[in-house]
Amino acid sequence: MIELVHLRKEYDNVLAVDDLSLTIPQGEIFGLIGPNGAGKTTTIRMASGLLSPTSGRALIAGVDVAAEPEKAQQYIGYLSDFFALYEDLKVWEYLDYFAHAYKLPEAEIPGRITEVIAQVNLEVKRDAMIHGLSRGMKQRLGIARAIIHRPKVMLLDEPASGLDPKARLELRNLLRSLRDQGSTILISSHILTELEGFCTSIGIMEKGRMVRSGSIEEVMAAATSALLVRLTWNGDWLATVQEKLRSDPRVSEANLAAGAGTFRFGGEEHDLAPVLAGLVAANVPVTSFGAVKQTVEELYMKLSTHEVM
Repeated sequence: MIELVHLRKEYDNVLAVDDLSLTIPQGEIFGLIGPNGAGKTTTIRMASGLLSPTSGRALIAGVDVAAEPEKAQQYIGYLSDFFALYEDLKVWEYLDYFAHAYKLPEAEIPGRITEVIAQVNLEVKRDAMIHGLSRGMKQRLGIARAIIHRPKVMLLDEPASGLDPKARLELRNLLRSLRDQGSTILISSHILTELEGFCTSIGIMEKGRMVRSGSIEEVMAAATSALLVRLTWNGDWLATVQEKLRSDPRVSEANLAAGAGTFRFGGEEHDLAPVLAGLVAANVPVTSFGAVKQTVEELYMKLSTHEVM
């Protein structure tokens, strides 16, 4: 649904995006991660057709956004990081304006407005003036405007910026709902915890280049040479635990203290069963044992400092 082919964007002597290629299939929520200035906004603006690339192409649903801009906009719902609202309009009037701008059939517009307002949970604000809405409500209204024409692709640039925790959770739930209805979503953020447990795939950008991209599982597997395993036990069994772990050649970097510790394991997660069985057979009263999942933030810090390239 989203295909970026060797995109490059130069501003005078600044290279904002450098030979970026990316393919996002239908139904994905793809998180574009990177610090401010990494090229995320420039990438999304080129994908939306608002910015012409110096070279390369952006295709949405197979349509080249530069060659067929009007056709491409039928498939795109775009929300910028800083977007303007017409604050002297009511909520429904704002959506009515954009429904006409997207050339929805006249007879369909009232029903579609009602549907979208319900979808973003703004029913009680239908007749409210926009200038009186909270930051979170304005964000939801911006998304309602972006989906009024039922786009197949959503391009969202830092949509959770400035939202409180409750509003961020509501935004996540809304975007999951849109994905379940068939939307493909490209979302950028420099706040990594916003994307944790939410995106199906991620891409890590730095200085205009894609450092790594793919499903979260694929990226984490590529960035981690061995599993990090944490275990705890009761009693004075440190020497026994050390001895059992040293006997397994797949175990390394054991960091153990009284009653708890971690180690690296050079195998798959299902291969850990014999390690645990060996500890239990040695009468170690193990209270917890398992691989520690690497967070998106830890992964980003590892890749961005070039520990894995």
